[in-house]
Amino acid sequence: MPPEAPVEIELKLRVAPGDLDRLRGAEMLTRIAAGPGTTRSLTSFYYDTPDCALQRRGVTLRVRRIGQRFVQSLKTERRGDGLARGEWEVALPAMVPAPDAFDDPDARALLDGVPVEALTHLFTSRIQRETRILSLPDAVVECAFDTGTIETRDASDPVAEIELELKEGRAAALYRLALSFLDEIPLRVSEVTKAERGYRLVARRPPGVMYDPKTPLASGMTVDEAIATVLARCLRHWTANEAAAEDGGDPGGVHQMRVALRRLRSALTLFRKTVPSPALDWLRDEAKWLAGALGPARDWDVFLGATVEPLDTLRPDDPGIGALRAAAQRRREAGYAAVRQVLADPRCARLHLTLGEWLERRGWRDHASTQTLTALVEPIDGLAGRLVAQAHRKVVTRGRHLARLDPHQRHEVRIALKRLRYAMDFFRPLFAEKRAKPFASQLSKLQDAFGHLNDVATAEGLLHRLTDDTADPALHRAAGMVLGWHARGAESTEPELLAQWDAFRAVKPFWTGGE
Repeated sequence: MPPEAPVEIELKLRVAPGDLDRLRGAEMLTRIAAGPGTTRSLTSFYYDTPDCALQRRGVTLRVRRIGQRFVQSLKTERRGDGLARGEWEVALPAMVPAPDAFDDPDARALLDGVPVEALTHLFTSRIQRETRILSLPDAVVECAFDTGTIETRDASDPVAEIELELKEGRAAALYRLALSFLDEIPLRVSEVTKAERGYRLVARRPPGVMYDPKTPLASGMTVDEAIATVLARCLRHWTANEAAAEDGGDPGGVHQMRVALRRLRSALTLFRKTVPSPALDWLRDEAKWLAGALGPARDWDVFLGATVEPLDTLRPDDPGIGALRAAAQRRREAGYAAVRQVLADPRCARLHLTLGEWLERRGWRDHASTQTLTALVEPIDGLAGRLVAQAHRKVVTRGRHLARLDPHQRHEVRIALKRLRYAMDFFRPLFAEKRAKPFASQLSKLQDAFGHLNDVATAEGLLHRLTDDTADPALHRAAGMVLGWHARGAESTEPELLAQWDAFRAVKPFWTGGE
């Protein structure tokens, strides 16, 4: 069997420069440090083709100067949903890339077809790094304090961060160490590498958005493996969208981060009876807090996109629509200021680190009964069918006599539909796609019908908030126009909603052991 490719397991933390200095001098750090550490200046050139062929392959090629030495590194994106990624290094005689210098066939395969003459120097990082080796009871960690800049020809981005690289032990130790740092200083967990930041500077684009990640379950996985896989994918979905949510340039960022947190809460609820861990309730409550804090920004995004923009297109010169848009835009900006504030809150970092640590060590096994431990080694297939069936039953029960339900009761049906959708998405790889696809299609149509009604109700509440803040007659006239538009739309939406409900009730369940 060929040897495994070399792997780097690393957790990155963002900090303010002043807080970095505070942590350097903290007594807790001195107590676990193996020595005084070393300080070096690192200059790194990042190479790619002009059309970023390596980035599209998910790899980074870098040549770094360390004193009088030159080291070429090739790194992959994260493997799966953990902290590991592939890393290869080779010494070079100069600050010039040499892809053929790698001996490992996996590294050479990643660079295959990219001739050295096609490579160009895209950006540079100039870092002052202080490194300490930290000895923990169950791990050895290299802790690097990095300050400096990432630079292109005409732009730069400051760096102040901590990199925790696992040298011995298990990855859970990195999260525990970061939690001990959080007790000393404010910090943020970051998935954004220096290379990613450099590419953004080059392209002048906002952070990307991760949509609808598929959960990589497979038939025959144990329940224990499935829980770890589902929750890790929820965490990955959240953290992959945090930078875009903070930036605010793409409305998808905050939306997908909220979706990820709702999926996380649903997963924690789904598995609660299987693994009755005390941590589940705290994790679910904290995820609810964080998702709630992102809500206003998302509401104003939807209001501007689904309500104001169509009117603006129909009546581009209407001063009332312009006033409505300006007022909503101010509210949106306030919503995103609140998003940035909550993402910088240590409570957010504590949730991320606690969940990461709990996942890495599979904390649901703590104090588990013999019955629970037995259930954890069973195949996930049977439990998956039962959980989807339970979620389906809740929808059917809450939606009975749908035409007679009041708005609050319909809201409860919509929430139950979301939970069914998340359960189906988690476990869909375990079932025949030919059977799952028709059900998923009809569920999506029904969700769209309910979602439209919810968007209208939310928009009406936002309109009242805007009109309460001003006496501007043009804005009030525009708000009245929207309310009338919604009232007429509701009359036509009701028959469509009831028809979609009947079609959903008629579609055949795809799960084994279902109804």
